[in-house]
Amino acid sequence: MLPRSLPAIIAALLLGCAAGQAARAAEGAVLLSATAPGYAPGMVLAPGERLRLPDGASMTLLLRSGEMLRLRGPLETRFDPTLPGGQEGSAAALAGAFRLRGLDASAIGGTRATLGRRSPPPADIAVETDRSGTWCLRPADTVWLLRPAAERTEIALRRRGSLRRLAWPAGAARIEWPGDLTIEDGDAFEVMAEGQARGEIRGEIRGQVLATLTFRVLATPAPSEAAALAQGLLLGCREQHEAALRRLARASLPPELWLSTERGRSPVYAPAEAIGLVAMAGQDGWLYCVSARSDGGVVAVFPAGAVGGARLPAAAPASLSAQRQSLALRAGPRGTERVRCWLAERDIGPALPPALLDASGTPLPDGLAEALDGIFEAAGGPRLARAALEIRVE
Repeated sequence: MLPRSLPAIIAALLLGCAAGQAARAAEGAVLLSATAPGYAPGMVLAPGERLRLPDGASMTLLLRSGEMLRLRGPLETRFDPTLPGGQEGSAAALAGAFRLRGLDASAIGGTRATLGRRSPPPADIAVETDRSGTWCLRPADTVWLLRPAAERTEIALRRRGSLRRLAWPAGAARIEWPGDLTIEDGDAFEVMAEGQARGEIRGEIRGQVLATLTFRVLATPAPSEAAALAQGLLLGCREQHEAALRRLARASLPPELWLSTERGRSPVYAPAEAIGLVAMAGQDGWLYCVSARSDGGVVAVFPAGAVGGARLPAAAPASLSAQRQSLALRAGPRGTERVRCWLAERDIGPALPPALLDASGTPLPDGLAEALDGIFEAAGGPRLARAALEIRVE
């Protein structure tokens, strides 16, 4: 429960803000995962926002309902979370509407089952007092204020000209939100530091502002934990829900990997010309790549010699030869060259044959080159992602 009298106060305020807040929270969708440059988990996509996905890239959207919608490129369109009649669409209905426009879209099931069908239980909301942020609250939640990292002679909360002083008992890392200090939807409290906070000059309370704490009060109960997560992110409580968003993505989506070059997905290179390979993962992972040339030679190209090893962060397009200084990939003889990559959830380098990590550029033995899929499947497990890219050399 929120401290002492606060639940009753908030309950009365909810009645007046429920309709307006529900309309605001209904707008847009939350990006759950993406393998397209320019997009990152947690981004809010507003209605009418233009979406651009290159060939082979994908994004998965978390709707306010808690359902998920996957879109795959090539795609360039405007995002509209409503159906032609103006009603908010389910993931299945929206996927159908996108497909009628010739786009690759699908609804992903299992979100409600993954995070539970019930509204999330009451939570302890820990608020940092020396860092600005936005927090979403429900009537049954408990708000705790964390002690500032730096010791201060005095800390106070300021809102609309009023000041409320705070004190942490010796050794206490947090204190409960003052029960006589109401929180309304959209309230912003300034955290004031030092003894200056008590002084008033010309009727104004002044002092050093450490942070601004903004609160959103969730008036409408969410039907599931996934829906509550979407609602909170749509209302701006991103940092509060980032960890839960990552857990949802991992529990609900298979890992995805996208490959391209600095010349796109259908590039043409001259023999011996340097190839700029670009990779992007939907979730954090470890990347391993080889290149099979038209003459039959197969060479390990990543992470051979790469700074930082094989690790590839989610939603961060990496130019493998430039940013990571891996073994330079150069086009082989004329014909078709095929780059193949595998993305594992953990570092599987110790379980791989040393030749796959060799930075010398020596072609792999024939037997090893032919057994790559089996080797990576055995080391990477069932959540291994794969991607391939064909390069024309002429």
